[in-house]
Amino acid sequence: MLKTWWSDFKRIPYFDEKWFLTWIIIFVSFIGLDIMAPGFWGSSLLKYAGIFLCVVYANQKYEKDYKLVIALFFTFLADTILVWTPYEIAGVFVFCFAQLMHFIRLAKVSRKWLLYFTAIVSGLVIIVGLRHDNILYSLAALYGSLLFTNLGLSIRRYRTHNKDFRARCAMYGFIAFVGCDLCVGIRHLMLDGIIPAQFLPLVAFMVWIFYYPSQVLLANSSTEPIRTTPHKLLRKKSRKVAKKSSLS
Repeated sequence: MLKTWWSDFKRIPYFDEKWFLTWIIIFVSFIGLDIMAPGFWGSSLLKYAGIFLCVVYANQKYEKDYKLVIALFFTFLADTILVWTPYEIAGVFVFCFAQLMHFIRLAKVSRKWLLYFTAIVSGLVIIVGLRHDNILYSLAALYGSLLFTNLGLSIRRYRTHNKDFRARCAMYGFIAFVGCDLCVGIRHLMLDGIIPAQFLPLVAFMVWIFYYPSQVLLANSSTEPIRTTPHKLLRKKSRKVAKKSSLS
């Protein structure tokens, strides 16, 4: 299976092995730190840098797919709020917009519909929060609805484009995203005393086991055609010519 995935990666135009190795190094490094030195700030910094690099990669790889880049940027912004500030509600709110952007690109939603949807959702969240004083749970419900909708859309896309590597990345990316958020939900229930908390460290550890791979996969899930600039084409051709001449 790993060999199949690697060959799929290699078939992506202009696949850069340096990016793949960077993702692996970051993932293995923060897992090792979380196991050997729980609570060490370096682990949080590595995770934060890893999410930022997903935005950089998507912007370079799929520069025309602005929806994907915006979705990943909103994710990075939400992580910034949740990791470095105490404003949990604001972080979850931004995460909702990240899922909304994924929904727009997967469902091919028009900009006009987006404006209406955003206005309605924002109004409902404000009303529910003011009336019931539980805006965090309201946002979590909205976020969960968008997440599972995106999972369904990505599965549908995979079934209709089952040979497309990016469709596969989208589906597995959202499956990992759901795994991450299930762990986040269980963690909150433990912290609120609703369920026993003896496995809290393990659940907190599993959050990033799912989360970071989900973002790497989603960074490779563009729905737009890959457009190659002429200088990149010339560079690739020149490399092939140089390689052939060295072998002959």
